[in-house]
Amino acid sequence: MPRILNARQIVVSSDRPHDCKESLGKFHLMIDHALSVGCSLDEVALALNGLVAEEIAVPERAITLH
Repeated sequence: MPRILNARQIVVSSDRPHDCKESLGKFHLMIDHALSVGCSLDEVALALNGLVAEEIAVPERAITLH
């Protein structure tokens, strides 16, 4: 069953999320940097959540993955 996000249907192939996570290997460096400049882990998580929400909300970037 597809997941619904912001009233748009998002379809994701089962093998893609794992591959995508592997391609984001430097993600932890970004988190470590934010922690090193004084952000708490909760602040980092909240900021990342906000950035993702903003990216998904841009109408020109309608998500259609399959």
